[in-house]
Amino acid sequence: MNQKTLFTALSLILLTAFTYAQSKLHIPKEIQQAYEKGTRSMDGKPGSKYWHNTADYKIDMTVTPKTRELKGKESVTYTNNSPDELSSVVIRLYYDVFKKGNQRDMQVNAEDIDDDGVDLNKVAINGKDVDLENRDKVQRFGTNLTMVLDEPLKQGGKVEMDFEWVQKVPLTVRRTGAIDSTSFFVAYWYPQVAVYDDVFGWDRINYTFGTEFYNNLGDFDVKITAPDNFLVWATGTLENSSDVLPQAVHERYTQAKTSKDLIQVVTAEDLQNLKLKSGTWHYKADDVSDFAFAISDHYQWDALSQTVDGRDVLISTAYPSEQAQRYTEVTKVQQKTMKHFSEDIPGIPYPYPAFTTFIGLRGGGMEFPMMANNAGPGQGVTIHELFHTYFPMYVRINERRFAWMDEGWADFVTSITMHKFFSDDPSESKLYGNFKGGMQGMIGSIGDLPTVTSSQYMAGNYGYHSYSLPAFTYAMLYQHLGEDVFLKCYREYIRRWAMKSPTPYDFFYTFENVSGKDLGWFWDSWYFRMGYPEIGIESYNNGKLTVKRSGDRPVPVSLKVDYNPENDTQMESYYSIENIDIWKDGKTSHTITVPMASKMKSITINADFPDMYELDNYYPPLADRYKEYDLNSDVLGTFK
Repeated sequence: MNQKTLFTALSLILLTAFTYAQSKLHIPKEIQQAYEKGTRSMDGKPGSKYWHNTADYKIDMTVTPKTRELKGKESVTYTNNSPDELSSVVIRLYYDVFKKGNQRDMQVNAEDIDDDGVDLNKVAINGKDVDLENRDKVQRFGTNLTMVLDEPLKQGGKVEMDFEWVQKVPLTVRRTGAIDSTSFFVAYWYPQVAVYDDVFGWDRINYTFGTEFYNNLGDFDVKITAPDNFLVWATGTLENSSDVLPQAVHERYTQAKTSKDLIQVVTAEDLQNLKLKSGTWHYKADDVSDFAFAISDHYQWDALSQTVDGRDVLISTAYPSEQAQRYTEVTKVQQKTMKHFSEDIPGIPYPYPAFTTFIGLRGGGMEFPMMANNAGPGQGVTIHELFHTYFPMYVRINERRFAWMDEGWADFVTSITMHKFFSDDPSESKLYGNFKGGMQGMIGSIGDLPTVTSSQYMAGNYGYHSYSLPAFTYAMLYQHLGEDVFLKCYREYIRRWAMKSPTPYDFFYTFENVSGKDLGWFWDSWYFRMGYPEIGIESYNNGKLTVKRSGDRPVPVSLKVDYNPENDTQMESYYSIENIDIWKDGKTSHTITVPMASKMKSITINADFPDMYELDNYYPPLADRYKEYDLNSDVLGTFK
């Protein structure tokens, strides 16, 4: 057999084995059809026929703080890159969520509810006014406006749409809203073309405050006009800084764009008599999925830069002047985080020219391209929201269906980043312990549905399903593959799907393709099945600890050994983790050799992992450890 024939034979064997591993996973028909059409590939890469449509916006917005009125004028160019002819176009009117009778997943301020939602004064398609009362051509339902086109939009064709509208900044602060009477964070604010993709066609899922977004890529050219004593921060780069900022402020702003040290661009003293040259701020952003902005007349502004891949990225923090002492470190935390994101994990250079954290929310944080709306100065929320630049912005995740594909990554990378670069105790146990708290009460419950379940159906357990659970599975994958292989897979996944929209299977197949490992057993148990993790001590004899797995979701086995202080040993305790692959062949028991067993005082397994029944994780058994207290047997359960 010659070398070419041998290579072909080996390639066929490997492909057959790989396809068999994949065939064990259930694939929904929508995603099967994408593979058949060639827009996705079974090796995890975008298919040769992959496409996505784009929407480019030019918007003029006037904000009147006294009445909270937003008055906008927009032109949007939508390009159909799909092979399909589009007979209609779907527009999102997010603020229709406040319209009487529309579905909402949370309570809102009664003053925000009205009869009309977004007040559309003008809609035109290719220069022709649209009659919004014509029910044969226009349907407005939930937060979607569907308009039938006069002529189908063919592949490669463009449609020009114009909108003029009025709405109010809501008093309800949910990702967007009025922070106080003169400070607003404005998101979900403009008529937005919905996504038409290769898997689901038009995205018609209504916005109800629960799931987040899934948007087209596009270029934004936005002018925001506010009173001339209001500062404006937004997605993108400020194009007319010299036209709006007073000379002294502009000099500091310019300095900050290349300074690695913190620059106070706008100070408390500046705010006392702040008067801008102009009230119109001009921002541009290219190849982004959304646009948000914030305004205030009493927020200070700190900034500096971070060099990424040979270019300077402007990093800003806007915060209330009256709480300035709380936010002195936020900008530096962003700088340090951006460096580690770019160089360590994920190890992909931050892809945009700027990032701004605006302190506005009353809890948690919310991400937008190049911006975050955060509740406070905490490192965790600052890191988490900055990470969202990668997912779902740079890698365009459909959060309405697959929220776990970005929130889970954000939680996982936040934990890794904090423990490796912001903590004095970067131990593995701390990493896993972060996720256990958000999982322990949910595992095995009726709401513990398979991870691949579409996020739109997860209102009752959205936090568990989108954050803690997937973050924990990513941590196990990290431990199983080892850091080098994991990062190789992760970086390739990001590179393949940058500016594109992966499904869960693109993630699964990329990691298998790059690692060369069959991970079907892991995907199946943690992403496709209902079940729970349960590991317990079966026996201990002569330094040999046997653990049993009775749960159907495998987890690593952590071993913590405490030693008697009176024994002559250099260690007070010992900690190790057995790789999750000890279970991949269906094993239900595993034996571990305990180091320095003769000096052992006690053993605890999986204290840092979610576990259905934790009482059998101790040796000696809890009943023996605490028998002097004469505890009722119900306290200790059945394990003796």
